[in-house]
Amino acid sequence: MLRLGIVSGDWVHPRKTPDNKERWGGSGWARIGQYVEHLPFDIVRGVLTWKRDHLVIMDHDEELHDVDVILMQRMMNDGIADHIVASRKQGIKVINDIDDWYWGLSPANEAFHHNHPKNNPKVNFNHYRSILAKSDLIISSTPYLASRVADFCRVPIEVSKNTVDVDRFTPRTHIDTPQPLVGWVGSTKHRSGDLETLKGILPSLLRSNSISLFHGGTMPGAPSFASRIGVLDAEVETMRLVPHDQYPQLMVMDIGLVPLTNMPFNRSKSDIKGLEYAAAGVPFIASNLDAYIELQQDLGVGRLAKKPLNWVKHIKELSHYETRREEAERNREIVRQHRNISVGVKALTDIISNV
Repeated sequence: MLRLGIVSGDWVHPRKTPDNKERWGGSGWARIGQYVEHLPFDIVRGVLTWKRDHLVIMDHDEELHDVDVILMQRMMNDGIADHIVASRKQGIKVINDIDDWYWGLSPANEAFHHNHPKNNPKVNFNHYRSILAKSDLIISSTPYLASRVADFCRVPIEVSKNTVDVDRFTPRTHIDTPQPLVGWVGSTKHRSGDLETLKGILPSLLRSNSISLFHGGTMPGAPSFASRIGVLDAEVETMRLVPHDQYPQLMVMDIGLVPLTNMPFNRSKSDIKGLEYAAAGVPFIASNLDAYIELQQDLGVGRLAKKPLNWVKHIKELSHYETRREEAERNREIVRQHRNISVGVKALTDIISNV
């Protein structure tokens, strides 16, 4: 059986977590973590380690494992590119999965400073570029991202869209209410001025008692969702950010929002947040960018806001209980049919098997 090694910058070793359980970041979970238990390979996940003349995986017991294929995600360390070259000479195949256009990050995004070569000479997006360029194959979450990577990387690239495990999400029970709960789920630390685009929209709807507001994903030291959109903290219901295995619990709103500024970094983003909303039975409105345009055109899932008035129009329409309930049920079933986790498992299995 093919032995697959999995390493990710979005994965935290069990020895480094309070409960001794592995932890995945959002992107790592969406792209790799959720599939691990379903892939038909002998899988070792852990820490990427150099052993004489090739890369191996060190598991949670600190045992070293030779593997046939290494699947990487968000690995940006200095030296990995050279180690990939040496490992490929030993017959090891290296696949890199990419989900974000790091070279288009906004300075407003915390990841820009954390991964900039000036601030982090050992782990940064310049090393990441070299790592991608030395791989056997790159997997991209969107066609736009694939096209941007292809501009500097002469490596085969396959597009594998994000999917979601629908059954992990309990669908929202919609009730007839004069003030539907409108909200967003995510970390405010890793934004690119996105939430601020709602400043001229949500406060006025809140003041007129048309909606109530929710943010799922507060973190210590992070700016509040309320401050980003221009309302008082006390005017927004909140829930703390939780580990990946509890993430569906944050989807408690009646209407979901996906605000994104029009920039290359966001154009490269997938529709994962919308898929999660749909799986949770939450109808949603998204900015008129690539992945969400495609989701709407291909599957009829989600609403698009090309300008501020569109946000208001869609929120008012979804404030009607029957409209909201019917759209939520329809979106969830379409996502179950076309973008459920089984689709992603098959795609990733085929890619790894064929490399």
